[in-house]
Amino acid sequence: MDASPPIGQPVEPSRLSVRLGQALRRYFVAGLATLLPVLVTVFLVWKIFEFADGLLGDQLGFKIPGLGLLVTVLVILAVGIFSIHLFGRVVLRMIESAILRLPVIRKIYPAVKQLAQFLFGGEDGQPRAFRRVVLVQFPRLGSYSIAFVTNEGDSSVTGHTRRILTLLVPSPPSPFSGPIIFVPQEEVIPLELSVEDALKLVVSGGVVAAPLRAANTSTA
Repeated sequence: MDASPPIGQPVEPSRLSVRLGQALRRYFVAGLATLLPVLVTVFLVWKIFEFADGLLGDQLGFKIPGLGLLVTVLVILAVGIFSIHLFGRVVLRMIESAILRLPVIRKIYPAVKQLAQFLFGGEDGQPRAFRRVVLVQFPRLGSYSIAFVTNEGDSSVTGHTRRILTLLVPSPPSPFSGPIIFVPQEEVIPLELSVEDALKLVVSGGVVAAPLRAANTSTA
């Protein structure tokens, strides 16, 4: 007998094709999130090098091997020095404000800036990396989530003084978005997992996952 559906009745996609579509979409987003900051950085450095090399070659009438690369490094260092000092910060914020008025760029720029600050440091040149990785019972007791420790300190908000950790629970595929929760230190499980490996786990949606092992805190 012909098992095809009646004419006019929509054919539901198989469960396998739905899962395949979801997996491909997740992998594509994870790949984009991983490649975007790298591509933007490479593109900017290459353009600076291309401009410096071409300009010096036109001015001198001949090219000196390595001169363009040297100028590129000096330009990046100069921008870094400029951005750390007060006057430079004011100028860069004015430029940033103008950029954020552009229709398409304002959607992309904040995410790229956030990722760049995480990878290379903030405006003051200080590193902004997550401190360490822990396992916490979230969103309910009995289920565990990876979390990044972003801050910690003593607080009596729970009734008596305790060490409270500020945790960012990432939402795949972005490791920079998700709920922020405050948990007593004794209620989390420190992991041997490095921040880099935890980032890979989050960005890949759990596909690239290192073994989860509790850190040895007996000597702490």
